[in-house]
Amino acid sequence: MTDLIDTVLLLPFRFLRAPALKLNLPRTIFRPSPMFVFVLVFFSYFIFLSGVIYDVITETPSVGGMRDPITGVVKPQAILEGRINGQYIIEGLTAGFLFSVGGIGFILLDLAVSRNKESNLLMVLAGTTLILIAYNVCIVFIRKKVGNYLR
Repeated sequence: MTDLIDTVLLLPFRFLRAPALKLNLPRTIFRPSPMFVFVLVFFSYFIFLSGVIYDVITETPSVGGMRDPITGVVKPQAILEGRINGQYIIEGLTAGFLFSVGGIGFILLDLAVSRNKESNLLMVLAGTTLILIAYNVCIVFIRKKVGNYLR
């Protein structure tokens, strides 16, 4: 059965020949550096994790306001409390920044392992510190957003 299928599929190539083309790439093509590509990918990572697409679709405000029950003054509010499925723009940007800081920490840990230099200890300490800072501040944000989370 497979011999029949192979014969039928290869039949047109007995009569047709592909032309011998010598294509040259244009010399004006810009090849970006690896660091430029990394910055572009990392910036898009930050933008997507910040929820910019959600913010554009739902037209969320940058910050909210909360009326003080005692004085009646409206105070700015950066975190939309009580709603896990909603956010202000500044809240999303801050969360995306914290995720990016944690990502940089993991990148530093990877660089510390893959290189044999004297600065490995410094890179391990910096990476671990960035990961711990990002994790703990994210936990603070989640506790602020969802009242009794992890208590």
